[in-house]
Amino acid sequence: MRRADIAELSGIDPDQSLRWWRAMGFAEVGDDELAFSNTDLAVVQRLRTLLDDGLIEDTDILRLARLMGASFSRLVDAQLTVISQSMSAGAPQTLGDDSEHDVVSFMETTMNFVWRRHLLAALAQSMNAGEADAQQAVGFVDLSGFSRVSKTATQEQITEIVETFEAMAFDVVSAHEGRVVKLIGDEVMFVAKTIDDAVAIAVDLIVRLAPIEIIPAVHCGVAFGQTVRVGGDVFGPTVNLASRLTGLARPDSVVVPRVDGQHLLDREDLDVRWVRRHYDLKGVGRTRIISIRPLTDESEGRDEPDESDEPD
Repeated sequence: MRRADIAELSGIDPDQSLRWWRAMGFAEVGDDELAFSNTDLAVVQRLRTLLDDGLIEDTDILRLARLMGASFSRLVDAQLTVISQSMSAGAPQTLGDDSEHDVVSFMETTMNFVWRRHLLAALAQSMNAGEADAQQAVGFVDLSGFSRVSKTATQEQITEIVETFEAMAFDVVSAHEGRVVKLIGDEVMFVAKTIDDAVAIAVDLIVRLAPIEIIPAVHCGVAFGQTVRVGGDVFGPTVNLASRLTGLARPDSVVVPRVDGQHLLDREDLDVRWVRRHYDLKGVGRTRIISIRPLTDESEGRDEPDESDEPD
């Protein structure tokens, strides 16, 4: 079918459906091009029913379309590598036949499985916390000097660094009951229930990545406060603060605002130091900080905070 056929059969303005199509990240299709099937028609018809019943709004559709388009585009790039490998290993060349050896069908099934598990977990968390509860910790973990490393590293080395970093981040964040919000190049953004949980995530990542020779040191920023959740992403001044703090942290350290982390000075399992100077952070204002590192043999004998410890 053509775009005009979809519009006629669904009753949806073609300009509106074109906005949805673009939001998903697809290139515009010519008016006379036969590019759509009954599946496309069914989706548009279902969306019209939901719109007519007032169950969703056009802005909801566009926001979710943008999110799914960006997420699935990245996912498909990774899946293509697996599909190519499976074909090289002798998997059927005709994909989509739903046999036990059909990798594409298995991927489709598991995507639905993972989505349902995430949905159920999110619903449970929402009911436990209450809709008005948007107080949470936000953390950023960034690879130190990755731009410099990438200038001399091979493509295979860069791939190994990024994939190892991302895999470890998802593993550690999930283990501490946090959630990875998004991956931003060589940086991971996550959320957790408390400042202590977020610090535990950051410290655990530092400890687990340190022995991996190819991985540069990481530096982390963590803040706690009000956040706004939109389309699976997280926004607000707490996010901005955590991001700014990441830039203050030295390699293999975590920086938190002193107002949030004062109680951490009593922790005997961490190397916690308050920093004497204050910082004027863009969009945040004057901020005093605490620097945290995993406890090492060198730091175990420290009795008093090191007031001269100033991040780069």
